[in-house]
Amino acid sequence: MTQMDSSVGIECLIKPTSNMAEMTLISGNTRRQRIEYLPYPNWNFIEEPLQLCPDGKRPLEEVYLRRNKTFVDGLPVEVVSISGEREYNPVTEFLYPYLYTITVRHGSAFEWTIKKRYKHFHDLHKALTHYVERATGRSLSSLNKSGLSEKKSNNDENPSVIKNQEEQPCFPTHNDRIDFINQFTIEDRCKTLQNYLNKVLKHPKFREHIAVREFLEVSSLSFVHGLGISLKEGAIAKRSIDDFRGRSIFLRVPFVCDKLRCHHAQQWFVLKDSYLVYMDSDSALIGFPMLIDRAISLKQGYRKTSTNNGIKIKNSQRSILIKFEKEDERDIWFECFMNVKNKSLFTEQNIFNSYAPRRQQQYAHWFINGQSYMEAVAKAILAAREEIFIAAWWLSPEVTLIRPWNDDSMRLDNLLDRRAEEGIRVYVLLFKDVTSIVGLNSSHTKLKLMAKSPTKKNIKIIRHPNHSVIPGTESSYFYSHHEKTVIIDQRIAFIGGIDLSWGRWETDEHRLIDLGDENITELTRPKEKDDQSKEEVPKEEAAVATTEKMAEKSIVGNIVRRIFSFFEFSSFIIY
Repeated sequence: MTQMDSSVGIECLIKPTSNMAEMTLISGNTRRQRIEYLPYPNWNFIEEPLQLCPDGKRPLEEVYLRRNKTFVDGLPVEVVSISGEREYNPVTEFLYPYLYTITVRHGSAFEWTIKKRYKHFHDLHKALTHYVERATGRSLSSLNKSGLSEKKSNNDENPSVIKNQEEQPCFPTHNDRIDFINQFTIEDRCKTLQNYLNKVLKHPKFREHIAVREFLEVSSLSFVHGLGISLKEGAIAKRSIDDFRGRSIFLRVPFVCDKLRCHHAQQWFVLKDSYLVYMDSDSALIGFPMLIDRAISLKQGYRKTSTNNGIKIKNSQRSILIKFEKEDERDIWFECFMNVKNKSLFTEQNIFNSYAPRRQQQYAHWFINGQSYMEAVAKAILAAREEIFIAAWWLSPEVTLIRPWNDDSMRLDNLLDRRAEEGIRVYVLLFKDVTSIVGLNSSHTKLKLMAKSPTKKNIKIIRHPNHSVIPGTESSYFYSHHEKTVIIDQRIAFIGGIDLSWGRWETDEHRLIDLGDENITELTRPKEKDDQSKEEVPKEEAAVATTEKMAEKSIVGNIVRRIFSFFEFSSFIIY
């Protein structure tokens, strides 16, 4: 056996190493050629500031105006980290073997995690590419060649202007399988995707694009003051199961409606800690909210839902069926639903069969007479910042809340009109009475209040229930809305038994009248009233004919001193 030269052995070791290094360089150059720049639609990175709430969230007014903005202006949105994990799924293994866990942060108060595959990144990039091409009127290739030089701002002193093409979002165009992503290169892939998303989120136009919001699983309800934290969001196909309830008897025939419920509409679902709501992604129009109550039930499986990858949700108000494309998506949502149901306080059996749990050490105050109560309500209405809810059995628009007063500014209708024109939303729920039986004249109340706020139309009135004799339609003659509730900004709540109507304002002296120093009102006994009604033309009671005469005579005197302030209820009251 001849002795081998030592240099030959060293050469054998060096050559494979050099080949591997060369292949790595070639692979790096190839990957560099497999990227695509995403030009910005313009070079304006300045966004209009918005007045925020003290907690740094968007005001509730943004939801009412349906501006369809998601993120809080002035707060940065950034992808903190991306990690990739290989999951062996027979469906996604061939092209998209890696599942990416993305942690997103919005300001210092919001941080959430989402899971995506390369396909979702590619769909996002494709949607943004089409948006840029439509906004600029040019193809992506021509924009990349020119570097978008004609779109750059002439203001060189503006630090927000980016002029280097390398600062534009750079997206890897090949999927994990074609790009040979493995355990050694997955970290670089994650950094590339993280860099791409952060550059996309720099531009206001990209940040508010519907594709970006769907990718990050956020909506116009995610960062709004007073609406709670979003636990899960996403686009889901919805089919309403109770569309025909409350309609004519013909539409309630099972073979007409139940067997033909095959339409699914794509909606954006938002799951909060106490309710589920769906909305239209494009218009931000909110659909029906489902409260998490004691009657909530969740079902999945074909036997219980009669559909593949579906979840049936039912509470005391209605039931809906949502359908997913994949089984794993359904399982994730079902787990979130179950967690909310198990942790909610509104699903437990409460004392006195109440919908709400009993709370200890709550700040409250008793009102004995109508004078102090109505004065506190008036001051609370004046202090409202966003919304006013009123639920009433009897509501007199012309009633003066603070008496005596030197003008009619403290009349309930004028007070609500003033606040509504200042941008406060006013919602009133009235008992729809049968005038010939009860005589509350709720139709007059509705017309009177609807005539207010002529500019902004911020007063909304609902009368319920409907009274009908048609079989199969919603009707009721055996119950009434007997609530006397005023809720201000969902922070201050007045509940109890005092109506904001005629005959409820009184003092500790329990005077019979408050029409001034001289009583010119003629009072009639019930028996005399019955006798007169037989001989004369029927006259309406004061409750029905809330005349301007009573309203004018009830505001005589000086301004009373401020003896009361309003108090807060920390619990959220839903009627």
